[in-house]
Amino acid sequence: MCTSQSVLAQTDPLPAWQPGQLLNTVQTDAHEEVRKLLRQAQYTGALVWINKALTTHPRDPQMLFWRAFIFERQGQADAALPIYLALTQDYPELPEPFNNLGVLYAARGDYERAKQAFDLALRSNPSYAVAHENLGDVLLHMAQQSYERAMKNDPKLRSPAQKIKLLQPALELSQSKP
Repeated sequence: MCTSQSVLAQTDPLPAWQPGQLLNTVQTDAHEEVRKLLRQAQYTGALVWINKALTTHPRDPQMLFWRAFIFERQGQADAALPIYLALTQDYPELPEPFNNLGVLYAARGDYERAKQAFDLALRSNPSYAVAHENLGDVLLHMAQQSYERAMKNDPKLRSPAQKIKLLQPALELSQSKP
């Protein structure tokens, strides 16, 4: 089984999401500098700018999101998780923190919470393709776990691989419909 980090897609923190604009705040030079540093994967430098900006605007959702994103990139998921969680509570209209929170839950094998996070991302933006993809990945993991539990309880049942092979014609048929 692949790790969720290699399978699940995270929100690109640069071009698509501009929560500062959604909240009618002005993007500052600090935002531009952080964007530039993130594009160059210079996370330490970006974090310096983020921390400085958060001293004067501690609830800036863009800066908070970037801080969590950098923590993830630096292998500090435990530091990123509470930031994403707080963003989902303070700004429930933004789907990206829900998506990245779901990625963290999936990486821990907590597929139920990951599914809930992706569902909430899609509730706020039903056309959010990354969250749809991640939800599909999590549902596949959940289905595999369910099939494995079923086989454990009744070894005569089909294996997940056999089950998927049997379902393939139905999946292909449903994909060919307009």
